[in-house]
Amino acid sequence: MVYFVIILTLWATFVHAATRADSAVSLVFKQADSGLAHFAVLKRAGVTEELDLVIMIGSPTPLPTEPAPWIGLSEEKKIGLFLQEKMRPDRVYSLGIKSGFEECDGHIERVSATDTVISCLGEKSSRYPHQKWVYDVRAKRLLGQFSYMPYAMNRSFASADGAVFVGTNSERQVAVEYKTDREPAFRVLSGTDERRWINRVRSFADSAPPPKTFPPLPQTTYDQFAAARPRSVENGLVRAFTLVKESVGPWEQENGRIWFGKTFYDGELHTGVGGFGYFDMNERRLHMIPTPEIADWSVSAIDVGPDAVWIALISNGEWGGSGGGLLRYDRQSGAVRRFELPDIVWRITRAGGKILAATELGLAVVEGDGVKRYFVDRTTDGRLRVAEATR
Repeated sequence: MVYFVIILTLWATFVHAATRADSAVSLVFKQADSGLAHFAVLKRAGVTEELDLVIMIGSPTPLPTEPAPWIGLSEEKKIGLFLQEKMRPDRVYSLGIKSGFEECDGHIERVSATDTVISCLGEKSSRYPHQKWVYDVRAKRLLGQFSYMPYAMNRSFASADGAVFVGTNSERQVAVEYKTDREPAFRVLSGTDERRWINRVRSFADSAPPPKTFPPLPQTTYDQFAAARPRSVENGLVRAFTLVKESVGPWEQENGRIWFGKTFYDGELHTGVGGFGYFDMNERRLHMIPTPEIADWSVSAIDVGPDAVWIALISNGEWGGSGGGLLRYDRQSGAVRRFELPDIVWRITRAGGKILAATELGLAVVEGDGVKRYFVDRTTDGRLRVAEATR
C-alpha cells in the first residue's frame, strides 16, 4: 500500500475541523478524494510516543455538528485512517481510505497499535460486516483491509472451571471457552472441543415457556403506565390510542420459585412497564419487585444467585432492539445498581466469581465498577480470536 506525507503550506476553507492537527489530516483526505467536502475526526489515539492514529470521516454533504454515540455511515461517505506526528502535525501519513458502507449506524469497536475494527448496525437491528484495518505503525504502512460478519453469542454453558459460549455469524457457529485462571481468559475452541459444545445447542431453548403452573401475568393499567413512565405520556402515548400489553420473558427456577422478567413491544402505540419478580409455587402467588430503574425496559436475560439477581435490559422498538445495560438487584438490601453496556444481552452466566454476558456482538465481563466488552475477531490469515473492544 503506497503511503505519502504532506507538509502543509496553507489551510483549506473546506475543512470542518477545530484544530490545526485535524485540518492537516483533512487536507490529506481531500487530496486523496476531491469529491469530499466535509470532514470530522471520529477518533484520535496515541499509538506510539511519536504518532497518533486518526480515524476521520469524509462526506460530500454536511456532517452533523452535534456529538453522537454512533457514526452515520452511507455509501457516499468514506472512512480514512491516518498516522500523524505529534510534534509535527503537518506530517500526515495515509494508511487507507474505505468507501461502500451500507447506510447504518457505525461504531468504532476497537482501536489499537495494530488494528482498527468498525461495526455497522442497520435498520431493524440488521447487522452488516465489521470493517477491519491492520497496519504497521512503525513502517507507517497498511498491511490489510477486509470485512467479516460479526458473531452473535446467544448460548452459554457452565463448565467445571469456567464457561463456554456458543454463537454464530449466520455462516458458521463458534464456541468460545472462558477460564478465570488463564491469560487470556477467552479462547476460541476448535475440532472436537468445538463440536462437543455446539452439539449441545438446542433450538427450542430460547422459546421454552414457563411451567404450566405459572399464572397469567396481570396487565398494567394505563394509569399505572402513566405514573411509571411519564415521559412516554409526554411524547404522545395518550390513553385513547395506547395499548399496554406485557408478557413473561426470560425466567429461571430456584428453590420453589420461578424468577422472571417482563417483556413488551414498545413502538407504534404499543407499550408496557418493565419489571421482574417471582412466582412462589408453594404460595401460588406472584411477587413483583418494585424497581423504578426497569420501568422503561423489557428483560432479555436473567440470572438468579444467592446474593443477587442480574437482569439484562432491552428496548423492543419499531426499528429493532437496543440494549440498556445490566441491573444488579441485591437480595439482602434491595439496592439496585446499573452497569452500562451498549450491546443486547442474550445470556447471563456466573463463572469463577465473575458475571459474564453473551451479547449480540460477542461477550462481556463485569469488572469492578464497569463492564469489559469482547468480540470474536478475524485475523488477516483467516483465524478466529477473541479481541477486547475499546468502545
